[in-house]
Amino acid sequence: MKELLRRLYNTWTYSDSQPTEITLATALAILAPIAISIEIKCIPLFNLALIAAGLYQLRCIVTCDIDCRIKAAFITSSFYLSSLLLYLTTIGLPTPSHWGWVLLTYSSFSTMNRLKTEKARRNADK
Repeated sequence: MKELLRRLYNTWTYSDSQPTEITLATALAILAPIAISIEIKCIPLFNLALIAAGLYQLRCIVTCDIDCRIKAAFITSSFYLSSLLLYLTTIGLPTPSHWGWVLLTYSSFSTMNRLKTEKARRNADK
């Protein structure tokens, strides 16, 4: 069991993060503004920032620029954390589906960590 957990940890730590980045960016650009508008209230400037951040992350993924991807992951993580805090201070996390905000926040910070690890490995290989 310990070996399986170690393998799972290694896969999580060193796997390619692009599919996760695409999912997080798409959810941030499309689903987050809709959910926040419906459940909390329409916050036009915040919603536009969510959309812009998601589109920026998609652009960085397409260009394959690791520095851009790290910057975009930081921005995305910040917006997921802001959204989670917005929920916590307004309606809380009343249903299990609302706990998805915690998962999205954790996943976005983990993705940023994986990207930093990838950059460090690339620099070490040079």
